[in-house]
Amino acid sequence: MRYVILPQALRIAVAPTVGFVVQIIKGTALASIIGFVELSKAGTVITNATFSPFTVYALVALIYFALCWPLSRYSRHLERKLNVAHRH
Repeated sequence: MRYVILPQALRIAVAPTVGFVVQIIKGTALASIIGFVELSKAGTVITNATFSPFTVYALVALIYFALCWPLSRYSRHLERKLNVAHRH
């Protein structure tokens, strides 16, 4: 089981699992500190104070990109690693 089923299950489960983690980051608070709603609300407050919505929301987008992009890169790395291990 460890040599046949588990490697196949890992390869199949990596992409959906990472996608789910990205959705969790987008939909809930990350470590109860930062979440999409909180970040959007903070962006709205800052926009109302500074009157520069493009800059503020661009920074909000960059923060979420910084949270989600490394997960996607790690997912690709893990998928490649599992596919190479499967070929041997």
